[in-house]
Amino acid sequence: MATGLILAVTGCHGGESNDGNSASPTSGKGFCENVLSAQGEEAVRRVAGIPNSVEMRFSGHSKDSADELVSNYDSGAPGKAKNLDFCRVYRESSEVMPSIQVEFSLVQEVEQREESTIGKDYRMGVLARASGKLGVLYFECSSKRFDSGAGATVLVRGESRSNDHVAESEKAAREDNLRIIYESSRAFSDLLDCKANAGLPDDFKIPPEL
Repeated sequence: MATGLILAVTGCHGGESNDGNSASPTSGKGFCENVLSAQGEEAVRRVAGIPNSVEMRFSGHSKDSADELVSNYDSGAPGKAKNLDFCRVYRESSEVMPSIQVEFSLVQEVEQREESTIGKDYRMGVLARASGKLGVLYFECSSKRFDSGAGATVLVRGESRSNDHVAESEKAAREDNLRIIYESSRAFSDLLDCKANAGLPDDFKIPPEL
């Protein structure tokens, strides 16, 4: 499964609905600690095995990553919009290695997954992919922000990666990784002003497998 579109990328946290499922960004600050819903933060704790007694530390400025992606596209250097640092979550203030790391890249096509590769593909956006340590979401963003206001449609790849030992079952970790990258991508699409939220659903539900 592939598409020949040009690239784009998204950000890291917004508000939530009353049930905690939605990740529609409402904060204008652009810092990634404002991105994940309460359920998204719980997903981070479960995947990384961070107990409620430990305070998580967030690092990253999601708006800057979206601005950089647009700038790289408009300057004719989309290849530089790769692995843009959207948000890092640390187990505590003293940690050097983030437990969870979210990045976005502009890509030209969806990367094929080998049959022997661990993980599963899902029907969300253009394509979602998840394993015990990784959540990936490809989505198309049509936005007036690109091409100096003339507008363009780009393909963005978001990735949420766990650097810790996975503290739950493979199936549960896949579902939590999907939630984390979904909420981050919804926030990023909002920062990019993607038309119709880049086709991402308003609320998170486990998407059907492909």
